[in-house]
Amino acid sequence: MRTYREFINTANTRLDAIISITNNSHAIAADAVTAMICENQDSLNSNNCVNTTNKMSVCLRDGEIIIRYITYLLLTKDESILEKSCLKDLKNTYIALGVPLSNAIRVVELIKDSTIIDIKTTSSLSQDNKSLTSELIKETEIYFDKIIKLLD
Repeated sequence: MRTYREFINTANTRLDAIISITNNSHAIAADAVTAMICENQDSLNSNNCVNTTNKMSVCLRDGEIIIRYITYLLLTKDESILEKSCLKDLKNTYIALGVPLSNAIRVVELIKDSTIIDIKTTSSLSQDNKSLTSELIKETEIYFDKIIKLLD
C-alpha cells in the first residue's frame, strides 16, 4: 500500500490521468475493438469471428470494465481486486462466445497502448515531474500485463 505522503506527492498527476482515462474509456475501448477487427479481416469470414453484434458488445463492455479496473489500480495499487473481480473469468467468457483469445488479447493490448498515450498527453499538460509520469506509465503497463495474463 502507498503511504499518505507518496499519495499526496503524486495525486495531481495520478488523478488527472485517471479522470482523462475515465472520460475517454468508451472511445478507447471502441477504437481498440474496431482496430482489432481491421487487423484481422480474414477472421471476419470464419466461425470464430467477432463480427456479431453480441460478440462485439461483449468485447466493448469488457474493454470498458478493464479500463475501470486499471483506473482503480492506479488509484489504490490494490492488486487483490484482480483475484476478486470478474476479470479472472474473461477467458472462459470468450471461449464460450467463440471469440479467439488472440483477438481478445489484442484488444487489451490496443487499450493498453491508447491508455498510455492518454496518460502521456494528459501529463504533458501538467506541471508535475516527468518521473511521476514515467512511474504511472510503468504501473499501467504492469497492470495491463497482469490482465493479459488472465487471458493467456
